[in-house]
Amino acid sequence: MNIENRTIFCHDNLDVLKGINSDCINLIYADPPFNKKKTFTAPVGSSAEGVSFSDIFREKDVKEEWLKDIEEDHYAIHELLSAVKDIEGKSSYNFCYLAYMAVRLMECHRILKDTGSMYLHCDSTMCHYLKLLLDCIFGEKNFMNEIVWCYRKWTNAAEYFQKNHDILLVYTKKYRKHFFEKLYNKNTPQQKKMERGYDVNVVQDGVKQLLVYDKEKAKEKIESGKYNRVVYRDGKSKVALQDWWEIPILNSQAKERLGYPTQKPLALLERIIRASSSEDDMVLDPFCGCATTCVAAERLKRKWIGIDVSVKAYELVKERLGKEVENRGTLFYEKLVRFNTDPPTRNDKDAYFTNKKYVYIISHPQYEGEYKVGIASDVKSRLGSYQTGDPDRSYKLEYSLHTPHFRAIENYIHKKYDNKREWVQGELKDIQRDIENYGISVKDSEVETI
Repeated sequence: MNIENRTIFCHDNLDVLKGINSDCINLIYADPPFNKKKTFTAPVGSSAEGVSFSDIFREKDVKEEWLKDIEEDHYAIHELLSAVKDIEGKSSYNFCYLAYMAVRLMECHRILKDTGSMYLHCDSTMCHYLKLLLDCIFGEKNFMNEIVWCYRKWTNAAEYFQKNHDILLVYTKKYRKHFFEKLYNKNTPQQKKMERGYDVNVVQDGVKQLLVYDKEKAKEKIESGKYNRVVYRDGKSKVALQDWWEIPILNSQAKERLGYPTQKPLALLERIIRASSSEDDMVLDPFCGCATTCVAAERLKRKWIGIDVSVKAYELVKERLGKEVENRGTLFYEKLVRFNTDPPTRNDKDAYFTNKKYVYIISHPQYEGEYKVGIASDVKSRLGSYQTGDPDRSYKLEYSLHTPHFRAIENYIHKKYDNKREWVQGELKDIQRDIENYGISVKDSEVETI
């Protein structure tokens, strides 16, 4: 791990995520913008006063390099975004939002350990699109849960049912290798009475039932004929937590409320952290806002990293953790929590290869004398994506070069040769020679041909 515990980054989270070593995070909780197409502002006088962020995504917010990285590193996402763009146009809010999210979620997947999990917080605005995006990145088989967080809020929805829930999409890095601690529902008043040795009358599906905690006693009750239905229940048995969670939102009087526009309750984060991490595991929140994840992780003796573009996140975590640890007899925050405005630099064994990609040449019998010259992080996967749409699977990988000069080489080839439908026209041997000759000017150790 190249980042110390208890670090807050005030920077664009994409740059920070790219600087984190691969396979080193146990749990990621992400509460990104929801694409609500409005601006959120903290109220004057609150602890979060001064916080304001736009939840509006336009074409000007999408960097061309993101789209290039998506096409080169994850072609399935490129196809998904292309479909959205074809339906709604390139200036679509949804296309721009998904491009913004895709490059960040790709990095989240890379930095997770094989035993790790990711929780993506969203709502009905974009959860259907985000589910497709996460399927592309994590793989459909690694989808674990769609958790519904239910809460009450007193609104008057005149034209539709009140929208009183959020969605948590849960994915693992590798199915069946992930850490998971089973959680249980708190005992109901009925269960508590049974634990003390009392029978309990209930009505289920319109039928009166008597729940009896002892088998022999249940048998006696049945034989007496005095009850419509007698059911034996072990009063000590626990009910595993289901995928809908009833946790109150933070009302205006809640003690932990800071006024941050999208603040989530500690109870929600503590449940997530308990279920998907152990003590001393590393928890990351790339949109940490008012640092609820950081506070919850500290409470549960986990390590943590928070990222937010606003310096207010640092100030709020200082305030909140100060309250958490005020009785420890030490200047905890100033001594142990680190604040950084610069993204980290990777130092893992694969860091060097992040600057190298393949320039490939692919052919198809239908396009004689034409070759697709492009860039990909994984040439076998790229070839497979072409084969998927070809019943005869006639696409063929003619040549590829692993080099840090991938974009310069691709631009050079596309400028030198005539283009048609993104395929260049020319002799295969000439195109291959020009790709190889371009790399002669760099050290042999920087160019790998396969």
